[in-house]
Amino acid sequence: MKNIRKLALETLLKIDYDGAYSNLEIKRTLQRFPIKDDDRRLYLTIVYGCLQNQIYLDYLITQQSSRPVKKLHKEVSEILRIAIYQLYFLDKIPNYAIVNEAVNLAAEIQPQAKGFINGVLRNIMRKIDENGREFKFENWDNEKEALSIRYSVPLWIVHKYYEAYGAEKAEAIMPMLNEKPPFTVRCNTLKTSKEQLIQDLQQAGVEALSASFSTNAINVTNLGIFESNIENSRLYRDGHFSIQDQAAMLTVERLNPQPGDRVLDMCAAPGGKTMYLSEMMNNSGEIVGRDVYGSRLKLVEQSASRLGCTNIRLEEQDGCEYSPIDEASFDKILLDAPCTGLGVIRRKPEIKYRSTKEGRKALVKIQSTLLENAVRYLKPGGELLYSTCTINKDENENQIGKLLIKFPQLQIIPDEHGSNYTYTSPLMEGSDCFFMCRLKKMDVYE
Repeated sequence: MKNIRKLALETLLKIDYDGAYSNLEIKRTLQRFPIKDDDRRLYLTIVYGCLQNQIYLDYLITQQSSRPVKKLHKEVSEILRIAIYQLYFLDKIPNYAIVNEAVNLAAEIQPQAKGFINGVLRNIMRKIDENGREFKFENWDNEKEALSIRYSVPLWIVHKYYEAYGAEKAEAIMPMLNEKPPFTVRCNTLKTSKEQLIQDLQQAGVEALSASFSTNAINVTNLGIFESNIENSRLYRDGHFSIQDQAAMLTVERLNPQPGDRVLDMCAAPGGKTMYLSEMMNNSGEIVGRDVYGSRLKLVEQSASRLGCTNIRLEEQDGCEYSPIDEASFDKILLDAPCTGLGVIRRKPEIKYRSTKEGRKALVKIQSTLLENAVRYLKPGGELLYSTCTINKDENENQIGKLLIKFPQLQIIPDEHGSNYTYTSPLMEGSDCFFMCRLKKMDVYE
């Protein structure tokens, strides 16, 4: 049996130093090694806990170490993070056992650092005994810096959340960024009803409750073994539901595709929103789903087959390359653009440590090109829904502002609250942070 903490260490090294994505690396690891349920939960808790709290853990290390974290050997820093995360956030494992496990792991991986790791961890244990585990916000003059450290969100991202939501909401959202998102499924109305699916899920042994933020959303709790085997469940295999966050569902609902429409999904893969378009259109009309990577379109094709979505035509195409044949040919366009992903860091916590200015500038340029092509592809009277899963205004409101100047025939369609720009957040039934704006191409310039 593989040592769980060593397995977590190997996973974290892959993510933090080799650029692996947490969801893919974790899935790969769990497929390679047979792990019983309790150990699986501990493995997931440690890996995600260390990723979510990395800045805070490094802050705690720095307080007790004579050497900065960046100067430590990568295995040493990760072993310390794993142990300190358990000391501060888990309460079922005795502190002495946590320290012993860390020292034993160091003896196997980096034996020369065994004494150093033991000393740092025992200092931290003494600190916990004297001061407890609570982070004292009142000791900080700068509230944004305190939030940045405690919830391990880089300071520049904290500022972005304040800009997008205002101080009160941003401060409420920060702790939620390290919480596990709710498990939400979308009812496939091509095969069943929401009421029937709730009943079927309950009969499968899970708690299923209707969500109110999105029309066809169901919140599923008390998952148990169902969560780890969901893709093997009859209801999933038969295409009765898809796993999707409510905010992602809302982008399709705001576009409001109708049966008979010709719809373009410009960045379709992996296909969750494409499938919802098809379901809302009742398999009538046509959806053209495009992606730059043909391999990713295979995922869309598999979903369409499972869910019974038959009005989708898939095309491998780079949305940044203008297609003259598509000029003014679509009734509706969904552009869920590639973005920095700062609104989904609960699901991929490593995102918050990897974003660079150069990368953000490159994404803004791609988004601008995609938007301009989308406008040209719209029929007069057609509608475009632009969405991202980020809270960076340069990728959101500022993009729309530039687009309106270049295309004065565009008009924003406000949401049900009268807002031109819609932001979702975990404050709305735990949903992801999405931005969306709905635009209409008028018949004449106004």
